[in-house]
Amino acid sequence: MGALAWLGIMAHAQGAVANFSCDEATIPYYEQGWDSEAEAATWTYESTSSETWQLRATPTTYGATPFTTIESDSQYSLTLKYGSNQHETATSPAINIRPGSTLQFYCFANAGYLIYGAWKLYAIEGENQTLLIDQFLWAQDNAYDGARWVKFEVDLAEYAGKSVQFSFVYEGDYGEDEALDGFRVVQVDDNATSITINEGEQVHFKDLSTVATNWAWTFAGGEPTTSTEQNPVVTYNKAGTYDVTLTVDGSTITREGYVIVKGQAPEAKIGMPDEAYLSPFRAAFVPTEVPVQFRDMSSGRPTSWAWEFTGTEPQTSTDQHPIVTYPNKGTYSVMLTASNDLGSDQDVMLYAVQAGGAQYIWNIAPEENSDLAAIEMGWYGNYGGTNWLGMPEFGEHFQAPLAPAQIDSVAVYFAKTTCVTTDADITVKIQAADADGMPGEVLAQSTLKASQLKYDEQNVVETVWNFDQSVPVNGEFFVTIGGFPNEDGDDIAMLVHRRAAGEKCSAWQYVLDDDGAWGYLETGQWYENVDDPMSFAICPILDYDVDDLTALPTTLNDGRAIVTLAGDQVLTAGADVVNVYDLNGRCVISAKAQQTIGLSGLPSGAYIVRAQAGNQVQTLKVIK
Repeated sequence: MGALAWLGIMAHAQGAVANFSCDEATIPYYEQGWDSEAEAATWTYESTSSETWQLRATPTTYGATPFTTIESDSQYSLTLKYGSNQHETATSPAINIRPGSTLQFYCFANAGYLIYGAWKLYAIEGENQTLLIDQFLWAQDNAYDGARWVKFEVDLAEYAGKSVQFSFVYEGDYGEDEALDGFRVVQVDDNATSITINEGEQVHFKDLSTVATNWAWTFAGGEPTTSTEQNPVVTYNKAGTYDVTLTVDGSTITREGYVIVKGQAPEAKIGMPDEAYLSPFRAAFVPTEVPVQFRDMSSGRPTSWAWEFTGTEPQTSTDQHPIVTYPNKGTYSVMLTASNDLGSDQDVMLYAVQAGGAQYIWNIAPEENSDLAAIEMGWYGNYGGTNWLGMPEFGEHFQAPLAPAQIDSVAVYFAKTTCVTTDADITVKIQAADADGMPGEVLAQSTLKASQLKYDEQNVVETVWNFDQSVPVNGEFFVTIGGFPNEDGDDIAMLVHRRAAGEKCSAWQYVLDDDGAWGYLETGQWYENVDDPMSFAICPILDYDVDDLTALPTTLNDGRAIVTLAGDQVLTAGADVVNVYDLNGRCVISAKAQQTIGLSGLPSGAYIVRAQAGNQVQTLKVIK
């Protein structure tokens, strides 16, 4: 018998002993809660104003909740008041970092203002200063969209045995107030008899048993409730005190009350109507006079809801998932206050919903906008562009509109447009969904040359295909695009948002049949890309004002057209007033009794020109 086998038998004979801990089992050895002037004074503060750093029970940040919603015994939080040309610092005393340490703290910040002002956290060791967290970049990387308390954690392994100061450095110009609290440095404590977490947090259990070969865990109140993994991860979603049991090779240990889960005030989050269209410029695009249902997506187990809407009927609701109607065209806001016994929280989305009118639509959510990129397939080219895999066309699927609508044009955003085959025809089509849910009847098409595709390294720009006539859409439809050249030097790709397996997919590809001789036949079939879910940055410009645009007079009594278009100029014939509106309904140009209006100063996009002569009115959609 081999030596290793003999040692295994001897170890088993000695008997397994069950034991466990978790990564969350820690003991704090430095804490700063800013709960008194004396406690706060142990830090050093530098500021451009004596009012910058304040202790407040409730932070002054818009929509802020007190830190008592996280830790019930909190008295105050360190609040930073925003101002102009700020450079503010808050620096800890020197802390001797022990092995197995983690830095933890909470921050309350409004995502919409971080571009104007944000902090960076540094570790200072003697003359050396190391950046630990850049708040603005963190918000971008994590698609942070809230105004809420967020917990930060930093592994301090590289600072073990060293004396370190931590310094928040805030720089900005008219950003927004922020708050800090719950700052502590903790060390792993495998002998802890209990741990405390918040609802919805995970516990990372770790097996400390001797001579164990199999594991049987039981987690009261956890998800999952059982596991046979050696080091399972368990989520606790409901407040309470829970036992944990581990059995290994006949040895069992139960720690009663090991996991203490604290309830929390809710974190409010508005869910836009599923039936609404997404847009690059609005969180939701809906028609007028059609009921739509908003969704509560709050965390923290709220028990009551208070919704406030602008422009709707009704304008308030206490339903968890309210149904409202927008009677009039416009751009509107929505607010949700979610509450339970531990507190309340608000989510506000300003001018997030467009009702009626025309708007760019796509299948990419606001939090996904920053993740657009080309998908390169090595030697085989690009998915959604030039390729050598027999995929001549790509498509984007759209749900049916909630009311009759029409499409006059389609915008596509490209990641690269390099080509040598400049005269290649790139064709965009609107196709109805057939009985099998695939691209079917062609409703309209438009063609541009490959040389006309637009790309800017510094800015995301659109390429627009205009149709000769408006395309009515009443059901599910596709926008398809094809004709990408694939000679040496051709390198064209659309922007794409790529998702994880099993998530939303709206991208399709047309795949040619293999001829069996390393080539392709002219026949093929459409396939949904379910194996690699994604959405193309393809934006039909959908207009719900079908009747308004088709019923208006277009000429004066003498037969002259009121409005015509010549390049970047709008020519008018005897109009009393001419207004130009963007797709959000804002008037961007207004002129009286003027024959020519220049559009060259406006950004690229779609506009509505409205000219009035006496009691006659004409509108004209302009793509610039």
